[in-house]
Formats: sequence, structure tokens, C-alpha cells
Amino acid sequence: MKSLSLYIFIIATIIKSISTFNCKDVKLESKNTLDKAISENVVETKIMHLYATEYNTWYINPCGTVDNEPKDNKKVSCPKNSKVCLVKSYELESDKSNKRIIDVKGYAIDNPKQEPATRQGDYILNFEGENIKDSNSKYSTEIKFSCAGNENSEPEVELDESGMKVTILWKGICVSDGKNEIGDDDDKDNNKKNGGGHFIIRFILIIIFCYLIIGMCYNYFVLNKNGIEIIPNVDLWIAIFGSTYDKIVELFGRRGYRPILS
Repeated sequence: MKSLSLYIFIIATIIKSISTFNCKDVKLESKNTLDKAISENVVETKIMHLYATEYNTWYINPCGTVDNEPKDNKKVSCPKNSKVCLVKSYELESDKSNKRIIDVKGYAIDNPKQEPATRQGDYILNFEGENIKDSNSKYSTEIKFSCAGNENSEPEVELDESGMKVTILWKGICVSDGKNEIGDDDDKDNNKKNGGGHFIIRFILIIIFCYLIIGMCYNYFVLNKNGIEIIPNVDLWIAIFGSTYDKIVELFGRRGYRPILS
């Protein structure tokens, strides 16, 4: 049982790591990547009261984390792995040297829970945040990157308190769709051939993966096999790996040696 659980865990981890969102993979029309076009931003608004000033401070970094914010406070910080965090604080008129934090919320934690979307030319990321107290719901954040506007402007933040959602608009960042790249006919033909070859390879790998998973489940639950024996046709796989190893050894000039396979 432990062997099967470990195998499934490893496969799930590999799949998750492959599908994880990464700003370095998002290409822009400026030939930059998303992580090079943006950096951590602090957007702060304040409300003046008679005896105090209230501050709403947003820490935003979709390509990193802001869990070390606010840096000047050692007792309170944004949630771990948070990418969008709201810190509410106030400052008394009689004591302006000391800001008191009254609330901290993480509106975007970890990577997006779904694939990025494109809508009306905007590139959109949807994040989930912290759990809402006494509820099964979560805070959420929608981050939009719009081609229109000034690239150097601060992101615009809009909070819907009742919907527990924040919308952030980043202007002047154009995400490339890969359709306008200039190249000759030979490059296009090569890309088509490579694309077809990659599809076939992926298809074969998916078939092998499904075959192994189904076969392992059958061997374990139906035939009650354990350890390496749960792998379907384990002798065939050992023979394949053994032959491959022999070829590699021959390429490096170590002829006459053969691995001992049990």
C-alpha cells in the first residue's frame, strides 16, 4: 500500500509541477516576460477621521510573494505564500509615530487555481485567498493585464466587500498571443512538423501513463501484488531498461560489463 501511495504521490507532484503557473512562461509583445514587466507594488489609500487616520495598504506581487509584509512590523504579517494582501491600520492624531494594525487579509494565495484566461484583450489571472471565518467560502482576486494605458502606472485596486473579491488592473502590459511572430515559410513548415511530432510524443506518453496506472491498480487490488510486482509486465520493463543501459555503457566504451538485474 505504501509503494502504491508513494508512486501516486510522485506522479501527482510531477503533473502539478508541470501545470503550475509561472510568470516566466508568459510572453509579452515587448519581448519581455511577465516577471520582468512587473514588480512588487504597494498601493495605499487613507481615510481622515477626526482623531485618527485609517490606512488601507495593498501589497501586490503576482510573480512572487508578499508574506514578509509589512516589513516594519514583526508581530503581524501577510499570510504565507500570499500574492495579494490587504493590511488595515490606523494612526492616532495624538500619536503619529505609531501605526496600529487592525486587520490583515490574504486575497491571493499560491498560484492560480485555474488556467489564465483572455477576455477582450485582457490577460486574466484568478486566485483564491484565505477562508472566510465561519464559512466554506474563500476570498478571491482577479488580476487583469491590459494593453491599454501607461505601463509605468500603479495598478488599480477595486474591493468588493460584500462579494469578498478584489479586482486589480495592470495597464500597459500586452501579453503576446504568439500569432504575430514574423518568420519565413521554412520556419512555419518546421514549426508545423515539430508541433505534430510533439503531439504524437505526448499522446504516446499519455497512453503509457494510463496503462501503468490502470495495470498497477489491477495488480494491487485484484491480484494482491506488492512492491515492484504491482508494475504491469515488470519483466518487460526490466529488460527494456537493461538493454538501454547496455547501449549507454557501450557508447562510453565500457564493453563487456552488464548490470546484474534481479
